[in-house]
Amino acid sequence: MKIKPENRFWIWIYGFTGFILLVAVSVFGWLAWTSREEPGIGRVAGGRIASTPSAIGDERFEVLAAFDAPPYAREPNAPKPFQTAMARYAKQDYAGAAAALRTVTDAHPDFVAGRFYLGVSLLLAGDRIAGIQELRALTTAGNGPYRERARFYLAKGLLAEHDGVRAQQQLMDLIAQHGTLEKEASALLEQMRPDP
Repeated sequence: MKIKPENRFWIWIYGFTGFILLVAVSVFGWLAWTSREEPGIGRVAGGRIASTPSAIGDERFEVLAAFDAPPYAREPNAPKPFQTAMARYAKQDYAGAAAALRTVTDAHPDFVAGRFYLGVSLLLAGDRIAGIQELRALTTAGNGPYRERARFYLAKGLLAEHDGVRAQQQLMDLIAQHGTLEKEASALLEQMRPDP
Protein backbone atom coordinates (compact mmCIF):
# COMPACT_ATOMS: atom_id res chain seq x y z
CA MET A 1 0.00 0.00 0.00
CA LYS A 2 1.39 3.32 -1.04
CA ILE A 3 0.94 6.37 1.25
CA LYS A 4 0.27 9.67 -0.45
CA PRO A 5 2.81 12.40 0.36
CA GLU A 6 0.11 14.82 1.65
CA ASN A 7 -1.06 12.20 4.22
CA ARG A 8 2.43 11.49 5.62
CA PHE A 9 2.35 14.69 7.69
CA TRP A 10 -0.93 13.72 9.39
CA ILE A 11 0.20 10.16 10.01
CA TRP A 12 3.34 11.52 11.67
CA ILE A 13 1.27 13.95 13.84
CA TYR A 14 -1.16 11.21 14.94
CA GLY A 15 1.70 8.81 15.66
CA PHE A 16 3.58 11.39 17.74
CA THR A 17 0.41 12.31 19.68
CA GLY A 18 -0.23 8.63 20.41
CA PHE A 19 3.35 8.23 21.67
CA ILE A 20 2.98 11.27 24.02
CA LEU A 21 -0.30 9.88 25.37
CA LEU A 22 1.33 6.50 26.00
CA VAL A 23 4.18 8.15 27.93
CA ALA A 24 1.72 10.25 29.98
CA VAL A 25 -0.40 7.21 30.90
CA SER A 26 2.75 5.27 31.85
CA VAL A 27 4.02 8.08 34.11
CA PHE A 28 0.59 8.44 35.75
CA GLY A 29 0.41 4.69 36.36
CA TRP A 30 3.91 4.64 37.83
CA LEU A 31 3.11 7.58 40.17
CA ALA A 32 -0.14 5.95 41.28
CA TRP A 33 1.66 2.67 42.02
CA THR A 34 4.55 4.23 43.96
CA SER A 35 2.23 6.48 46.00
CA ARG A 36 0.51 3.34 47.35
CA GLU A 37 3.85 2.08 48.61
CA GLU A 38 4.74 5.34 50.40
CA PRO A 39 1.70 6.42 52.45
CA GLY A 40 1.82 9.89 53.92
CA ILE A 41 4.26 11.37 51.41
CA GLY A 42 3.06 14.80 50.41
CA ARG A 43 0.78 15.13 53.42
CA VAL A 44 1.28 17.29 56.49
CA ALA A 45 1.78 14.99 59.44
CA GLY A 46 0.95 15.66 63.05
CA GLY A 47 -1.21 18.76 62.70
CA ARG A 48 -4.83 18.73 63.75
CA ILE A 49 -7.15 19.29 60.83
CA ALA A 50 -9.06 22.52 61.34
CA SER A 51 -12.74 21.92 61.71
CA THR A 52 -15.02 23.58 59.23
CA PRO A 53 -18.09 25.52 60.22
CA SER A 54 -20.15 23.17 58.04
CA ALA A 55 -19.80 20.58 60.82
CA ILE A 56 -22.23 22.62 62.94
CA GLY A 57 -25.67 21.10 63.41
CA ASP A 58 -28.88 22.89 62.42
CA GLU A 59 -29.97 23.59 66.01
CA ARG A 60 -26.58 25.04 66.81
CA PHE A 61 -26.79 27.40 63.83
CA GLU A 62 -30.08 28.73 65.19
CA VAL A 63 -28.63 29.24 68.67
CA LEU A 64 -25.53 30.99 67.31
CA ALA A 65 -27.62 33.22 65.02
CA ALA A 66 -29.94 34.44 67.77
CA PHE A 67 -29.42 37.99 69.02
CA ASP A 68 -31.20 40.79 70.81
CA ALA A 69 -31.80 43.98 68.89
CA PRO A 70 -28.93 46.43 69.39
CA PRO A 71 -30.04 49.44 71.41
CA TYR A 72 -30.75 52.63 69.55
CA ALA A 73 -28.93 55.81 70.51
CA ARG A 74 -30.44 59.04 69.18
CA GLU A 75 -28.90 60.25 65.94
CA PRO A 76 -28.34 64.00 65.74
CA ASN A 77 -29.85 65.59 62.64
CA ALA A 78 -31.75 62.41 61.76
CA PRO A 79 -34.72 62.81 59.41
CA LYS A 80 -38.13 62.89 61.12
CA PRO A 81 -39.32 59.64 59.40
CA PHE A 82 -36.26 57.92 60.86
CA GLN A 83 -37.34 58.89 64.39
CA THR A 84 -40.82 57.48 63.67
CA ALA A 85 -39.32 54.23 62.35
CA MET A 86 -37.09 53.91 65.41
CA ALA A 87 -40.13 54.30 67.69
CA ARG A 88 -41.46 51.11 66.07
CA TYR A 89 -38.03 49.53 66.45
CA ALA A 90 -38.05 50.33 70.18
CA LYS A 91 -41.47 48.61 70.47
CA GLN A 92 -39.99 45.51 68.78
CA ASP A 93 -42.18 45.98 65.70
CA TYR A 94 -39.30 45.04 63.42
CA ALA A 95 -41.42 44.47 60.29
CA GLY A 96 -43.03 47.89 60.70
CA ALA A 97 -39.66 49.47 61.45
CA ALA A 98 -38.14 47.84 58.35
CA ALA A 99 -40.92 49.18 56.11
CA ALA A 100 -40.54 52.69 57.56
CA LEU A 101 -36.73 52.53 57.38
CA ARG A 102 -36.89 51.44 53.75
CA THR A 103 -38.62 54.73 52.85
CA VAL A 104 -35.96 56.62 54.83
CA THR A 105 -33.06 54.90 53.10
CA ASP A 106 -34.69 55.33 49.68
CA ALA A 107 -34.94 59.07 50.32
CA HIS A 108 -31.50 59.31 52.02
CA PRO A 109 -29.27 56.51 50.60
CA ASP A 110 -26.17 57.84 52.38
CA PHE A 111 -27.82 57.85 55.82
CA VAL A 112 -25.74 55.07 57.39
CA ALA A 113 -27.73 54.73 60.63
CA GLY A 114 -30.90 54.14 58.63
CA ARG A 115 -29.24 51.41 56.58
CA PHE A 116 -27.79 49.74 59.67
CA TYR A 117 -31.08 49.60 61.56
CA LEU A 118 -32.88 48.57 58.37
CA GLY A 119 -30.54 45.58 58.01
CA VAL A 120 -30.98 44.58 61.66
CA SER A 121 -34.78 45.04 61.47
CA LEU A 122 -34.97 42.89 58.35
CA LEU A 123 -33.00 40.12 60.09
CA LEU A 124 -35.24 40.27 63.14
CA ALA A 125 -38.39 40.37 60.99
CA GLY A 126 -37.30 37.17 59.20
CA ASP A 127 -36.24 38.68 55.87
CA ARG A 128 -32.69 37.46 56.29
CA ILE A 129 -31.51 37.74 52.69
CA ALA A 130 -32.49 41.42 52.44
CA GLY A 131 -30.97 42.08 55.87
CA ILE A 132 -27.72 40.40 54.86
CA GLN A 133 -27.59 42.51 51.68
CA GLU A 134 -28.08 45.76 53.60
CA LEU A 135 -25.44 44.90 56.20
CA ARG A 136 -22.97 43.62 53.61
CA ALA A 137 -23.25 46.92 51.75
CA LEU A 138 -22.28 48.75 54.95
CA THR A 139 -19.24 46.52 55.53
CA THR A 140 -17.91 47.25 52.04
CA ALA A 141 -18.71 50.99 52.06
CA GLY A 142 -15.56 52.08 53.91
CA ASN A 143 -14.76 52.84 57.53
CA GLY A 144 -18.06 54.31 58.63
CA PRO A 145 -19.26 54.52 62.23
CA TYR A 146 -21.50 51.44 61.83
CA ARG A 147 -19.08 49.21 59.93
CA GLU A 148 -17.98 47.13 62.92
CA ARG A 149 -21.51 46.51 64.19
CA ALA A 150 -22.76 45.82 60.66
CA ARG A 151 -20.08 43.13 60.28
CA PHE A 152 -21.11 41.48 63.57
CA TYR A 153 -24.82 41.35 62.71
CA LEU A 154 -23.97 40.29 59.16
CA ALA A 155 -22.21 37.28 60.68
CA LYS A 156 -25.35 36.58 62.73
CA GLY A 157 -27.50 36.76 59.59
CA LEU A 158 -25.16 34.43 57.73
CA LEU A 159 -25.35 31.96 60.60
CA ALA A 160 -29.14 32.10 60.41
CA GLU A 161 -28.75 31.12 56.74
CA HIS A 162 -26.41 28.26 57.79
CA ASP A 163 -23.51 29.89 55.91
CA GLY A 164 -20.82 29.14 58.48
CA VAL A 165 -17.89 29.76 56.15
CA ARG A 166 -18.85 33.34 55.30
CA ALA A 167 -19.90 34.03 58.89
CA GLN A 168 -16.51 32.84 60.07
CA GLN A 169 -14.79 35.16 57.57
CA GLN A 170 -16.81 38.15 58.80
CA LEU A 171 -15.90 37.37 62.40
CA MET A 172 -12.22 36.99 61.55
CA ASP A 173 -12.30 40.34 59.73
CA LEU A 174 -14.02 41.87 62.75
CA ILE A 175 -11.36 40.51 65.11
CA ALA A 176 -8.67 41.94 62.82
CA GLN A 177 -10.24 45.41 63.27
CA HIS A 178 -9.49 45.27 67.05
CA GLY A 179 -12.63 47.26 67.81
CA THR A 180 -15.17 47.20 70.59
CA LEU A 181 -16.78 43.95 69.35
CA GLU A 182 -13.53 41.97 69.15
CA LYS A 183 -14.27 39.92 72.28
CA GLU A 184 -17.85 39.12 71.20
CA ALA A 185 -16.60 38.07 67.76
CA SER A 186 -13.90 35.85 69.29
CA ALA A 187 -16.43 34.22 71.63
CA LEU A 188 -18.86 33.58 68.75
CA LEU A 189 -16.07 32.17 66.60
CA GLU A 190 -15.10 29.84 69.45
CA GLN A 191 -18.73 28.68 69.80
CA MET A 192 -18.78 27.83 66.09
CA ARG A 193 -16.20 25.11 66.62
CA PRO A 194 -17.91 21.71 66.77
CA ASP A 195 -17.66 19.73 70.00
CA PRO A 196 -14.75 17.25 70.03
